Amino acid sequence: MYLSGQSVTANDLIRQNSCYSAIVRTMKMDKFELDDLHCHPWHQLIFPYTGLLQTQVEDKKFLVPHTTAIFVPAGVAHESLALTDTHFMGIYINPVFFCDVETKISPIFVSEFIKLLFIEIEANFSSDKYDNNVQKNLVSVLLDQIEASKVTNFKLLVPKDKRIKQIFDCYCVDPSIPYTLDDWSNRVGATKRTLTRLFAKEFGTSFSLWRQHLRLVTSLTLLETNYSIQDVAITIGYKNDSSYIRAFKARFGITPLSFRSSSSNTVLYQR
Repeated sequence: MYLSGQSVTANDLIRQNSCYSAIVRTMKMDKFELDDLHCHPWHQLIFPYTGLLQTQVEDKKFLVPHTTAIFVPAGVAHESLALTDTHFMGIYINPVFFCDVETKISPIFVSEFIKLLFIEIEANFSSDKYDNNVQKNLVSVLLDQIEASKVTNFKLLVPKDKRIKQIFDCYCVDPSIPYTLDDWSNRVGATKRTLTRLFAKEFGTSFSLWRQHLRLVTSLTLLETNYSIQDVAITIGYKNDSSYIRAFKARFGITPLSFRSSSSNTVLYQR
């Protein structure tokens, strides 16, 4: 699983470098490999430079593609599942040096400048001439950039109601299911009116908009494969690629092809 410090866990690395302002670990996870529920005494920034992670915190699942990082505050229990073969880095930030850090989990958009900061922070940590003041300054700039960064929308809430959970689980297996809310009403034992109310309560949106969001988020995994854009669209339930492309761009501000291209152009830490 690990590229740097292969037999050393993140918390071991933290204990060994407790006077550092930040440390870095690069890792590899095979498809469907699970990093079980755990937490760290330091804040963590998770960034997959190739592949796709799903990080779960309580009732929230965050999809973390290569355009995104996720900030996990110190002490917050989380687990991560690799949805594809994934290389990622974890930046662990010492709260002793940074007292004003956000205390809730935050997905962020990774700009080119933030990527460059990742490179510099990793290079300084790996250097024989590690400089803690330099690292502290780099991380300070990174945290400022994170605060200013727009929040991404690759989040799926895990529903609490068992009837909605049935629907959620089915779409996670096959997002192309064409059922209407009337169809689901017959299958889960609740009226259409009840399901409409539950979707509004659980997700703050309608069934159709929720399903569209789930399909688009699910498509991120397929975009990491050799599927054509048309095949991705059909697999998640769209009748053609043009309607999928419009919906994807409206939701994420980028076309599926541009998203895929940004992955192939990523050259961070290819070693």
